[in-house]
Amino acid sequence: MRKVLLTTTALVALGGVTAASALDISGWQRFEYSSWDDTATTESGGNNDTKITDYNRVEFKHSITGDSGLNASGYYRINNWAEAYQDLTLSGDFGSVSVGNYTTAGGFMYNSHLYNGTFRSGTGQEFDGVSTSAAAALADGSTTAFGVTYSSPSIGGFSTMLSYADAGTTTDADITEAFVAYAGSAGDMGFRVHGGFANSDDSTGTAGDEQENSEYGINLDTAGIGFRMTRAELTTKNTAGVSSSKMENNEYAVTYKASDDLTLGVMVLDSKDKLDTTNNPKLDMTVIAANYFIMPGLRVQASTVDFDYEGATNNNGSSMNLALRIDF
Repeated sequence: MRKVLLTTTALVALGGVTAASALDISGWQRFEYSSWDDTATTESGGNNDTKITDYNRVEFKHSITGDSGLNASGYYRINNWAEAYQDLTLSGDFGSVSVGNYTTAGGFMYNSHLYNGTFRSGTGQEFDGVSTSAAAALADGSTTAFGVTYSSPSIGGFSTMLSYADAGTTTDADITEAFVAYAGSAGDMGFRVHGGFANSDDSTGTAGDEQENSEYGINLDTAGIGFRMTRAELTTKNTAGVSSSKMENNEYAVTYKASDDLTLGVMVLDSKDKLDTTNNPKLDMTVIAANYFIMPGLRVQASTVDFDYEGATNNNGSSMNLALRIDF
């Protein structure tokens, strides 16, 4: 991480600045080789069953603190020099209020390793009518839906996040997300339970464009071993309020921190649209993965993925991913 100190002698209107603003610049770059073997006639829209990809991220952060204790911070992220996320956050004893498109309830309080990208889990495939993780988030990942998020302080282990994202003037697909979590410990075991929903308003006035998502989960951690279970239900409704699709996603994960440098993980996912009786889409996926730090700031990420998809075109097979990532 590179820190650039921005010195100033001016005082802000919030009672002065007790600490000079510092700009933190950080990020990472990853090169990944993937290959897969499946039963489809083409893989990922092409004829080749291998690919090498590059992904990079640059983050800018800065903050100031007033004499009153109020903290103001800015955040800006660029992914692959193509998409940007940004926030302005005010925080204090009351919690925090963020304005932008980065901090969202669904994007910060989820429980899924597959959604988080903790391990590499690419399959080289697209599976229609199912999900490849158990998460309800709608506003997370949107570069255009700007909104406001309130994050409460932790009180007795309880914390909440509430988000509203405005989709702009060309659509009514505004998003509301609300999540709550409770974290604590029992002896040597830490635990966290969470739940929430993410809803999107009707966007075009046509059938099948109102989304009602929900999720809940639990994680347990003790002696370097972690267990997670998450269930997400993604329901699409038409203008008459009738559900046209209902994806039920279950994810289970076990991780083991073998050393300070090596973390291993096994993740199992099943996803099915129980209302689609035409194609009956269903996905079962198992990921076995590892993250290994060669030295601080340089890691190798490896995984094997087995998948079995049933739908309009059945597809089953496996994939292998090997990535080299450097952080700065």
